[in-house]
Amino acid sequence: MRVFVGIIVLIGGIAALAYWGAIDHAVRMENEVRTAADAVAGSTVHPMEVRVSGRDITLSGTADTEDELAGLLTSLNQVNGRRVVRSDEVTVLPVADPYATGLAKGADGSFGMTGTVPTEAAGKTLETAGLTGAEQLSLASGAPDGWSDALVTGHTALGPLDEGSFALSGKTAIFSGVAKTPQEAARAETALADLPDGFETIADITVLDPGVVTFEARYEAAGGLHLDGSVPESIGKDGFAQALGLGGADGDVRTTSATMPILEEALTELKPVMPLLNTLTLRVENGELTNVTASILPGLDETLVASLLATAIGGPVELVDTAFTAENGETRVNTATGRTEVAVNGFWLKTPDFPVSKVTCNDEAAKVQENRSIQFVTGSAELDTTSLDVINDIAGLVLHCTAPFGMNVVIGGHTDSDGDDKANYTLSVARARAVRDALIERGIPASKMVAIGYGETEPVASNDTEEGRAQNRRTTFNWPE
Repeated sequence: MRVFVGIIVLIGGIAALAYWGAIDHAVRMENEVRTAADAVAGSTVHPMEVRVSGRDITLSGTADTEDELAGLLTSLNQVNGRRVVRSDEVTVLPVADPYATGLAKGADGSFGMTGTVPTEAAGKTLETAGLTGAEQLSLASGAPDGWSDALVTGHTALGPLDEGSFALSGKTAIFSGVAKTPQEAARAETALADLPDGFETIADITVLDPGVVTFEARYEAAGGLHLDGSVPESIGKDGFAQALGLGGADGDVRTTSATMPILEEALTELKPVMPLLNTLTLRVENGELTNVTASILPGLDETLVASLLATAIGGPVELVDTAFTAENGETRVNTATGRTEVAVNGFWLKTPDFPVSKVTCNDEAAKVQENRSIQFVTGSAELDTTSLDVINDIAGLVLHCTAPFGMNVVIGGHTDSDGDDKANYTLSVARARAVRDALIERGIPASKMVAIGYGETEPVASNDTEEGRAQNRRTTFNWPE
């Protein structure tokens, strides 16, 4: 009996040892297979999960390409002890060709991305570097070497710009944007130079502020001011027009941080000259006045106006002739004066707007000569060139006041008491006739005007002072009943 029991115990022990050995061996084999499989999967572009059951290997995750997956399966099939390798749970990324990724900077300074990213890790790295949106991009294979570095370079290049975009298509980098000044544009271009070798760059940067004062200003009395180019931001488009005494300007105007100290002063000095001009063109290049051309209103003295212009701008002026093509009776509004003008005998005469009567015409004639009376060359009946603008204004007024039937004007010449009485009378007659002749030239009917000399007989101030004598030397316009 004891022998029998001993045999049974022996057999059980042997069986237990055999079972234990089998289990231990199976576990050991499974661990060896898992270790080998993990080593193979650790070489993939994307994280790959490996599950080993017994000696069966199951892969799940993302393969970069079909070639990567095929190579992975080949390596796993060479693992000692493996039985089955399954890859049904593996997703192979699409291949992007060309590989396109875009980076944009908005006017508010924010960044955004579109397109594809080769790995989740690359997306996280770019996001950390400030490329907002990189982690949300879809995955695709096919990124060229240097792709990530190129995007970081593009992000750096966009930094100095107000807004812009950087797009990679394969190894072609397309860069565009808006820079405030040439300095910001240069910084962006310098950053782009750091693109990895092999990348081609196509760049287009618009510079809002060219950093120089360069413009052309064209003025026409009937058309106003047209301004193109860049002017100092301290002046601007509206300030430019206002400094000239004009209501505004049209044209494509940009402002620049560059300065041109003499410009604002020159524009202010030009303001009183503008009513004398028919056209004016100013050209400035790189902060230097390169050309000034002008044409004056008919009836004015070219030498005098050219001198006024040269003094205002601090340089020479070229006066050009512009043909007078308007028909008699044609009207226009002079931009510099805001007054309506009528074409008469090749002159532009201001058209007054008041009811005609003896009182109103006398009063308005006095206003025209207020602070700028008609002057003559000393001792002669020759009109001083400074008075021709007054004559033009008087011509318009006389035309208006003599238009009604029966309204005539008496042009009176007056002198001070210096010199011989008879000589003063003769001079006063000659001066009154000179004014009448100038008005006839401007289209006023001769039959509407009478020139009379009063000599020194009707003083309006004392002849004992130079100031009084200057007041007595005058030309009057009166409309009798």
